[in-house]
Amino acid sequence: MTSKPVVLSIIIPSFNAQAHIGNSLEALSHQHTDFGYEVIVVDCSDTPQVSDICSQYPIVKLIRETQRFLPGKGRNIGAEAAMGDLLMFVDADVELFPSAVDAAVRFYSNGNKVFGGSLELNEEKVTGISPYVEHYFFNHESHKNRPPSQRSNLSSALMIIERELFLTNNGFKDIPRMQDTEFTERLAKAGEKLTFTPTVVGLQLHDSPMRRVMSKIFINGNNLYYIRYKEQHIIKQLVFVLLLPAITAFKILRIFARHMKYQSAHQRIKTLQTVPFLIVGAGYWMTGLYRAFFTNQGIGTARE
Repeated sequence: MTSKPVVLSIIIPSFNAQAHIGNSLEALSHQHTDFGYEVIVVDCSDTPQVSDICSQYPIVKLIRETQRFLPGKGRNIGAEAAMGDLLMFVDADVELFPSAVDAAVRFYSNGNKVFGGSLELNEEKVTGISPYVEHYFFNHESHKNRPPSQRSNLSSALMIIERELFLTNNGFKDIPRMQDTEFTERLAKAGEKLTFTPTVVGLQLHDSPMRRVMSKIFINGNNLYYIRYKEQHIIKQLVFVLLLPAITAFKILRIFARHMKYQSAHQRIKTLQTVPFLIVGAGYWMTGLYRAFFTNQGIGTARE
Protein backbone atom coordinates (compact mmCIF):
# COMPACT_ATOMS: atom_id res chain seq x y z
CA MET A 1 0.00 0.00 0.00
CA THR A 2 2.77 2.45 0.87
CA SER A 3 4.44 1.79 -2.53
CA LYS A 4 1.41 3.20 -4.39
CA PRO A 5 0.62 6.90 -4.75
CA VAL A 6 -1.88 7.95 -2.10
CA VAL A 7 -5.23 8.63 -3.76
CA LEU A 8 -7.50 8.55 -0.69
CA SER A 9 -6.86 9.74 2.87
CA ILE A 10 -9.12 8.24 5.54
CA ILE A 11 -9.43 10.50 8.58
CA ILE A 12 -10.65 9.32 11.98
CA PRO A 13 -10.99 11.76 14.90
CA SER A 14 -10.60 10.07 18.27
CA PHE A 15 -11.20 10.84 21.92
CA ASN A 16 -10.98 7.78 24.19
CA ALA A 17 -12.10 5.62 21.26
CA GLN A 18 -10.10 2.57 22.38
CA ALA A 19 -13.22 0.38 22.70
CA HIS A 20 -14.00 0.56 18.98
CA ILE A 21 -11.14 1.98 16.94
CA GLY A 22 -9.27 -1.32 16.72
CA ASN A 23 -12.15 -2.90 14.81
CA SER A 24 -12.33 0.12 12.53
CA LEU A 25 -8.61 -0.04 11.75
CA GLU A 26 -8.75 -3.80 11.24
CA ALA A 27 -11.43 -3.31 8.58
CA LEU A 28 -9.39 -0.56 6.93
CA SER A 29 -6.31 -2.76 6.77
CA HIS A 30 -8.17 -5.29 4.60
CA GLN A 31 -9.52 -3.13 1.80
CA HIS A 32 -9.75 -4.77 -1.64
CA THR A 33 -8.47 -2.05 -3.95
CA ASP A 34 -5.69 -1.15 -6.35
CA PHE A 35 -5.81 2.47 -5.23
CA GLY A 36 -3.28 3.72 -2.72
CA TYR A 37 -4.72 5.00 0.55
CA GLU A 38 -3.60 6.16 3.98
CA VAL A 39 -5.32 6.22 7.37
CA ILE A 40 -4.88 9.26 9.60
CA VAL A 41 -6.02 9.02 13.23
CA VAL A 42 -6.18 12.37 15.00
CA ASP A 43 -6.31 11.55 18.70
CA CYS A 44 -6.74 13.64 21.85
CA SER A 45 -7.40 10.83 24.33
CA ASP A 46 -6.35 11.22 27.96
CA THR A 47 -4.75 7.76 27.98
CA PRO A 48 -2.20 6.11 25.61
CA GLN A 49 -4.55 3.26 24.70
CA VAL A 50 -5.57 4.60 21.29
CA SER A 51 -1.92 5.31 20.43
CA ASP A 52 -1.02 1.73 21.41
CA ILE A 53 -3.75 0.33 19.16
CA CYS A 54 -2.71 2.53 16.23
CA SER A 55 0.91 1.35 16.56
CA GLN A 56 -0.25 -2.16 15.62
CA TYR A 57 -1.30 -1.00 12.14
CA PRO A 58 1.44 0.13 9.71
CA ILE A 59 -1.17 1.87 7.53
CA VAL A 60 -1.96 4.35 10.31
CA LYS A 61 -0.43 7.80 10.62
CA LEU A 62 -1.16 9.00 14.16
CA ILE A 63 -1.44 12.69 14.97
CA ARG A 64 -1.46 13.17 18.73
CA GLU A 65 -2.97 16.33 20.19
CA THR A 66 -2.50 17.14 23.87
CA GLN A 67 -5.66 19.23 24.23
CA ARG A 68 -9.12 17.79 23.68
CA PHE A 69 -10.81 18.90 20.48
CA LEU A 70 -14.28 18.55 19.03
CA PRO A 71 -14.61 16.06 16.14
CA GLY A 72 -14.83 18.77 13.48
CA LYS A 73 -11.48 20.24 14.49
CA GLY A 74 -9.92 16.77 14.53
CA ARG A 75 -11.13 16.20 10.99
CA ASN A 76 -9.72 19.56 9.90
CA ILE A 77 -6.32 18.68 11.36
CA GLY A 78 -6.35 15.38 9.49
CA ALA A 79 -7.35 17.07 6.23
CA GLU A 80 -4.42 19.47 6.47
CA ALA A 81 -2.00 16.57 6.92
CA ALA A 82 -3.55 14.34 4.24
CA MET A 83 -1.62 13.33 1.13
CA GLY A 84 -4.59 12.13 -0.91
CA ASP A 85 -6.64 14.18 -3.37
CA LEU A 86 -9.76 12.64 -1.83
CA LEU A 87 -10.73 12.66 1.85
CA MET A 88 -12.90 10.08 3.58
CA PHE A 89 -14.13 10.98 7.06
CA VAL A 90 -14.99 7.93 9.16
CA ASP A 91 -16.05 7.73 12.80
CA ALA A 92 -14.02 5.50 15.12
CA ASP A 93 -17.02 3.20 15.64
CA VAL A 94 -17.53 2.52 11.90
CA GLU A 95 -16.24 -0.65 10.22
CA LEU A 96 -16.03 -0.27 6.45
CA PHE A 97 -16.86 -3.08 4.07
CA PRO A 98 -13.74 -4.39 2.21
CA SER A 99 -14.91 -2.75 -1.01
CA ALA A 100 -15.46 0.72 0.48
CA VAL A 101 -12.18 2.41 -0.53
CA ASP A 102 -12.38 1.10 -4.08
CA ALA A 103 -16.03 2.12 -4.42
CA ALA A 104 -15.36 5.61 -3.06
CA VAL A 105 -12.53 6.35 -5.49
CA ARG A 106 -14.52 5.03 -8.44
CA PHE A 107 -17.59 7.09 -7.51
CA TYR A 108 -15.36 10.16 -7.22
CA SER A 109 -13.83 9.39 -10.62
CA ASN A 110 -17.31 9.65 -12.12
CA GLY A 111 -17.46 13.33 -11.21
CA ASN A 112 -18.87 13.25 -7.67
CA LYS A 113 -16.87 15.68 -5.53
CA VAL A 114 -18.74 15.31 -2.22
CA PHE A 115 -20.88 12.36 -1.22
CA GLY A 116 -21.94 10.12 1.61
CA GLY A 117 -21.96 6.37 1.95
CA SER A 118 -24.33 3.86 3.49
CA LEU A 119 -24.27 3.43 7.26
CA GLU A 120 -25.95 0.34 8.67
CA LEU A 121 -26.21 -0.52 12.35
CA ASN A 122 -23.73 -3.20 13.46
CA GLU A 123 -26.51 -5.38 14.86
CA GLU A 124 -24.22 -8.28 15.80
CA LYS A 125 -22.47 -6.14 18.41
CA VAL A 126 -25.26 -4.06 19.94
CA THR A 127 -27.48 -4.81 22.92
CA GLY A 128 -30.74 -3.25 24.01
CA ILE A 129 -33.01 -0.84 22.17
CA SER A 130 -31.10 2.46 22.55
CA PRO A 131 -28.59 1.76 19.71
CA TYR A 132 -31.51 1.25 17.33
CA VAL A 133 -33.17 4.47 18.44
CA GLU A 134 -29.96 6.46 17.93
CA HIS A 135 -29.20 4.87 14.59
CA TYR A 136 -32.73 5.18 13.24
CA PHE A 137 -33.03 8.82 14.28
CA PHE A 138 -29.72 9.98 12.82
CA ASN A 139 -29.09 7.59 9.90
CA HIS A 140 -32.48 7.12 8.30
CA GLU A 141 -31.24 8.30 4.89
CA SER A 142 -28.27 5.95 4.47
CA HIS A 143 -29.63 2.45 3.85
CA LYS A 144 -27.49 0.26 1.62
CA ASN A 145 -30.61 -0.85 -0.25
CA ARG A 146 -31.48 2.73 -1.12
CA PRO A 147 -30.68 3.89 -4.68
CA PRO A 148 -28.18 6.67 -5.38
CA SER A 149 -29.71 10.08 -4.84
CA GLN A 150 -29.01 13.76 -4.34
CA ARG A 151 -28.88 14.94 -0.73
CA SER A 152 -29.38 18.25 1.09
CA ASN A 153 -26.75 17.40 3.74
CA LEU A 154 -24.40 14.57 4.69
CA SER A 155 -23.17 12.82 7.83
CA SER A 156 -19.47 13.06 8.70
CA ALA A 157 -19.62 9.54 10.15
CA LEU A 158 -19.01 8.39 6.57
CA MET A 159 -18.42 11.25 4.17
CA ILE A 160 -16.13 11.63 1.16
CA ILE A 161 -15.01 14.93 -0.33
CA GLU A 162 -12.34 16.28 -2.65
CA ARG A 163 -9.54 17.65 -0.47
CA GLU A 164 -9.14 20.90 -2.38
CA LEU A 165 -12.88 21.57 -2.12
CA PHE A 166 -12.81 20.86 1.62
CA LEU A 167 -9.89 23.17 2.32
CA THR A 168 -11.14 25.94 0.05
CA ASN A 169 -14.40 26.01 2.03
CA ASN A 170 -12.54 26.12 5.39
CA GLY A 171 -13.70 22.71 6.61
CA PHE A 172 -15.87 22.08 9.63
CA LYS A 173 -16.78 24.71 12.17
CA ASP A 174 -15.68 24.04 15.74
CA ILE A 175 -19.12 23.21 17.16
CA PRO A 176 -20.00 20.13 19.24
CA ARG A 177 -22.81 18.70 17.11
CA MET A 178 -24.24 19.24 13.65
CA GLN A 179 -20.93 20.48 12.22
CA ASP A 180 -21.47 18.14 9.27
CA THR A 181 -24.95 19.54 8.59
CA GLU A 182 -23.62 23.10 8.79
CA PHE A 183 -20.69 22.36 6.47
CA THR A 184 -22.52 20.37 3.81
CA GLU A 185 -25.51 22.71 3.72
CA ARG A 186 -23.00 25.54 3.28
CA LEU A 187 -21.54 23.64 0.33
CA ALA A 188 -25.00 23.09 -1.15
CA LYS A 189 -25.79 26.83 -0.90
CA ALA A 190 -22.54 27.50 -2.76
CA GLY A 191 -23.76 25.30 -5.61
CA GLU A 192 -22.01 22.02 -4.84
CA LYS A 193 -23.95 18.84 -5.54
CA LEU A 194 -24.23 16.46 -2.59
CA THR A 195 -24.91 12.83 -3.42
CA PHE A 196 -25.44 9.48 -1.73
CA THR A 197 -24.05 6.19 -2.98
CA PRO A 198 -24.96 2.79 -1.53
CA THR A 199 -21.70 1.31 -2.88
CA VAL A 200 -19.62 2.68 0.02
CA VAL A 201 -20.84 0.75 3.05
CA GLY A 202 -19.95 0.80 6.73
CA LEU A 203 -21.34 -0.74 9.91
CA GLN A 204 -21.69 1.64 12.84
CA LEU A 205 -21.71 0.58 16.48
CA HIS A 206 -23.81 2.72 18.82
CA ASP A 207 -23.57 1.96 22.55
CA SER A 208 -24.97 5.03 24.33
CA PRO A 209 -27.61 4.47 27.02
CA MET A 210 -31.07 5.85 26.31
CA ARG A 211 -30.52 8.94 28.47
CA ARG A 212 -27.55 10.00 26.37
CA VAL A 213 -29.35 9.23 23.14
CA MET A 214 -32.19 11.56 24.12
CA SER A 215 -29.66 14.21 25.15
CA LYS A 216 -27.99 13.97 21.74
CA ILE A 217 -31.35 14.35 20.03
CA PHE A 218 -32.16 17.41 22.15
CA ILE A 219 -28.81 19.04 21.26
CA ASN A 220 -29.44 18.15 17.62
CA GLY A 221 -32.68 20.13 17.69
CA ASN A 222 -31.14 23.06 19.57
CA ASN A 223 -28.17 23.39 17.22
CA LEU A 224 -30.23 22.85 14.09
CA TYR A 225 -32.14 26.05 14.80
CA TYR A 226 -28.96 28.16 14.75
CA ILE A 227 -27.55 26.40 11.70
CA ARG A 228 -30.64 26.41 9.51
CA TYR A 229 -33.26 28.85 10.82
CA LYS A 230 -31.66 31.58 12.94
CA GLU A 231 -30.83 33.87 10.01
CA GLN A 232 -34.24 33.59 8.37
CA HIS A 233 -36.75 36.44 8.48
CA ILE A 234 -38.64 36.60 11.78
CA ILE A 235 -41.95 35.89 10.01
CA LYS A 236 -40.57 32.65 8.59
CA GLN A 237 -39.23 31.73 12.03
CA LEU A 238 -42.61 32.31 13.64
CA VAL A 239 -44.38 30.22 11.01
CA PHE A 240 -41.84 27.45 11.54
CA VAL A 241 -42.37 27.53 15.32
CA LEU A 242 -46.14 27.38 14.92
CA LEU A 243 -45.88 24.44 12.53
CA LEU A 244 -43.16 22.64 14.52
CA PRO A 245 -45.46 19.96 16.05
CA ALA A 246 -46.66 18.99 12.56
CA ILE A 247 -43.11 19.11 11.20
CA THR A 248 -41.93 16.86 14.04
CA ALA A 249 -44.72 14.36 13.40
CA PHE A 250 -43.82 14.31 9.71
CA LYS A 251 -40.14 13.74 10.57
CA ILE A 252 -40.95 10.63 12.61
CA LEU A 253 -43.31 9.31 9.94
CA ARG A 254 -40.57 9.79 7.35
CA ILE A 255 -38.01 7.96 9.50
CA PHE A 256 -40.45 5.09 10.00
CA ALA A 257 -41.40 4.93 6.32
CA ARG A 258 -37.81 4.90 5.09
CA HIS A 259 -36.83 2.08 7.40
CA MET A 260 -39.86 0.01 6.53
CA LYS A 261 -39.16 0.49 2.83
CA TYR A 262 -35.47 -0.39 2.73
CA GLN A 263 -35.04 -2.91 5.57
CA SER A 264 -35.28 -6.69 5.76
CA ALA A 265 -38.24 -8.37 7.48
CA HIS A 266 -36.21 -8.88 10.68
CA GLN A 267 -35.17 -5.23 10.75
CA ARG A 268 -38.75 -4.08 10.20
CA ILE A 269 -39.80 -5.87 13.37
CA LYS A 270 -37.09 -4.01 15.27
CA THR A 271 -38.26 -0.76 13.71
CA LEU A 272 -41.78 -1.34 15.04
CA GLN A 273 -40.32 -1.89 18.51
CA THR A 274 -38.47 1.42 18.39
CA VAL A 275 -41.51 3.53 17.43
CA PRO A 276 -42.48 4.54 21.02
CA PHE A 277 -38.89 5.62 21.73
CA LEU A 278 -38.65 7.50 18.43
CA ILE A 279 -41.79 9.42 19.39
CA VAL A 280 -40.20 10.35 22.74
CA GLY A 281 -37.05 11.34 20.84
CA ALA A 282 -39.14 13.54 18.58
CA GLY A 283 -40.36 15.36 21.70
CA TYR A 284 -36.76 15.98 22.79
CA TRP A 285 -35.85 17.21 19.28
CA MET A 286 -38.82 19.59 19.20
CA THR A 287 -38.03 20.84 22.72
CA GLY A 288 -34.46 21.57 21.65
CA LEU A 289 -35.72 23.68 18.76
CA TYR A 290 -38.20 25.53 20.98
CA ARG A 291 -35.47 26.15 23.56
CA ALA A 292 -33.22 27.67 20.90
CA PHE A 293 -35.96 29.94 19.55
CA PHE A 294 -37.25 31.22 22.89
CA THR A 295 -33.98 31.50 24.85
CA ASN A 296 -31.49 32.41 22.09
CA GLN A 297 -28.66 30.93 24.17
CA GLY A 298 -26.69 29.81 21.13
CA ILE A 299 -25.26 26.51 19.94
CA GLY A 300 -24.81 24.03 22.77
CA THR A 301 -21.28 23.62 24.09
CA ALA A 302 -21.67 19.98 25.16
CA ARG A 303 -21.39 16.86 23.00
CA GLU A 304 -24.23 15.19 24.98
